[in-house]
Amino acid sequence: MSRQPVSPNHFPGRNAQTEQAAGMTNVSRGHNASAAVADLQRLIAIGPSREDWQTELEAETARRSGTPHVVAVASANVALHCVLAACNLKAEDEVIIPAYLPPSIPEVIRQFNAHPILVDINAESAHVDVDQVADAVTDRTRAVVAVDIAGLPVDTQQLAHLCRRHHLLLINDALTQSPGIGTRGIHDAEVRIYHCGSEETNLLSAGALICTADDGLVARLRQEIAPLDDLTGESQRWDAKRSLHYADRMTELAAVWQLAAFGKARDAWRRRCQIALSYTAAFSCRREFQVPHERSNANHTWLNYPLRLNLQHLGVTRDDFSSELRRRGVSVTVPCLPVNLMPHYQKRYGVAAETYPVARNEFLRRVCLPIDARMSDSDIDRVVDTVMNFADELLARRTMAAETR
Repeated sequence: MSRQPVSPNHFPGRNAQTEQAAGMTNVSRGHNASAAVADLQRLIAIGPSREDWQTELEAETARRSGTPHVVAVASANVALHCVLAACNLKAEDEVIIPAYLPPSIPEVIRQFNAHPILVDINAESAHVDVDQVADAVTDRTRAVVAVDIAGLPVDTQQLAHLCRRHHLLLINDALTQSPGIGTRGIHDAEVRIYHCGSEETNLLSAGALICTADDGLVARLRQEIAPLDDLTGESQRWDAKRSLHYADRMTELAAVWQLAAFGKARDAWRRRCQIALSYTAAFSCRREFQVPHERSNANHTWLNYPLRLNLQHLGVTRDDFSSELRRRGVSVTVPCLPVNLMPHYQKRYGVAAETYPVARNEFLRRVCLPIDARMSDSDIDRVVDTVMNFADELLARRTMAAETR
């Protein structure tokens, strides 16, 4: 199939910000690991007098994200632990979390002998359902965790209003966002955690960035990541920290690497927007597919392209569909498994797959198409052709079966 250049009028419901970003530039696609290493060497070479790259990274993140305070730490797990410790989470307290999230999040909460309270998600966005959060709040609730699963920033306005009303902390785990690309600014009841990383390699990009507008909270966070010189008086706190298997503070090398990644983040995002526009234009006209949800007031970061399958029109399961695409050379992935589908957590929390049906159903119908900024136009054509050809084959198969009845 030979495709013409994508026009914004090819499909309805488009996101104007995505279109604008996709059309702004035709970025170079030649970035690779060697270029990233060269960037790293350049940063180190020009900054021998700088003794604290973490401080430089925090200041740059604050500028990009429009956030007053940023604290750089060693990992997202450390970030969540420090935030919960800073808000004085205690045993038997409760933290409301979506069923669709990385399983490390409830484990960090349990390190405080607190209780993760699971709620279902919204089908369109795959974000936590605000109404279910409101129903789950009790006198023991201390915080709410919202997780960006599919690249679309969480709409925190309603959640922040709910948290202010109940005096709760809102923790926004921006799993697939980048500072200054997804959303800017932060609500006064919100703490946002950005995961550090780059498209070239994750070897040196470990770390996370905690963003907050609360002066008191940032002071307590700084205390949490201070070196523990005297462990005898804080054995319980140290045991929880030690179980994370990380030092608290982000390394200098990781901070330098993230600064280098910032320099190319916007160009890479613009290219991903172009790829997303092509995918959406191709798949939005087929009843077998449902293209990703977007919002007019936020930029989708497109770190993956979550295509939702209308399985009743395909006649196969999601796993059969994704396995066949892989066999044909398209490296599709599936999202993380919701907690209510993991046997370990089913036993631990006394839940079943049916307990949170939206999380279960959305997991079983989603595939993530490749959307790397280094993809060429021919790479995009190959992905679209492969998906469309397989869908056509399935349609022909169903039509033939109906005619023989």
